[in-house]
Amino acid sequence: MAWFGLALFLLFIAPLRAGVRVQWDENGLRGAVGLMIWGLREQADFTLARGAAGQLRLTAAFHGKSLPLPQGKSRSGLGLKLLGLLLRSNGKNAALRGAVRVNTLSVAMRLGGGDAAALALAAGTLRAVGGALPFLRFRCVPALGGKTALRAVCIAESRLGILLVAWRMWKRGQSQS
Repeated sequence: MAWFGLALFLLFIAPLRAGVRVQWDENGLRGAVGLMIWGLREQADFTLARGAAGQLRLTAAFHGKSLPLPQGKSRSGLGLKLLGLLLRSNGKNAALRGAVRVNTLSVAMRLGGGDAAALALAAGTLRAVGGALPFLRFRCVPALGGKTALRAVCIAESRLGILLVAWRMWKRGQSQS
């Protein structure tokens, strides 16, 4: 019985770090999603591109094997609800207040175009908006005659037990409504 208690304790205190990197340019959207628990790291790369028939196709590569993700019923609503839960988690009366810590949140943007004045105004406006958010490292540079590109990185960490309890509370709230 003591071993079970110790294993449960180690599960709940497990440090969890998750990260997402997204890059968008003229080649399309690509990125990676990574997860690290107790120093063991897993990463999956993904690309979003148009298929032969013109439909968007999401492909993921995990351990060097490329597999197209199935089309059909979208579960994006669930993902957006979970993202909203994490974003609201540091609210005034939230259960996760301070439990999820964002280590890195950075956006680097290159604005391309042919009008130098419009590019400078747009880059300045975006820098001002980015500077108003203290947790965000934002960089925007104009590229006269170049292409527009974006790169975003977010790394957050928490304890696995805290996230399991928060998920359970969220599921209980979903079943009651």
